[in-house]
Amino acid sequence: MASGLSQAPDRSPEPRPDTARSRDALERVARTLGVPVTTFFPDEDRPDAAIAQAADLVSAFVAIENPAARRTCLAFVRAMSSS
Repeated sequence: MASGLSQAPDRSPEPRPDTARSRDALERVARTLGVPVTTFFPDEDRPDAAIAQAADLVSAFVAIENPAARRTCLAFVRAMSSS
């Protein structure tokens, strides 16, 4: 392969690992719920902020690398959901 042909100039850069992990997590959640991934992204026609907040929560959760911290976070969210 010629050295100047390895990447097109208008090609977007590879996503950052945390972005790819968040995208993968959202895709798994969407598949499990049987909804399109776009459900998690707010649009101007939808006033429901819970969807956007859920997407933020998932993105933040996948960014937590410490398993104990993830368990603590999950326990907190579960406790809040039952209060």
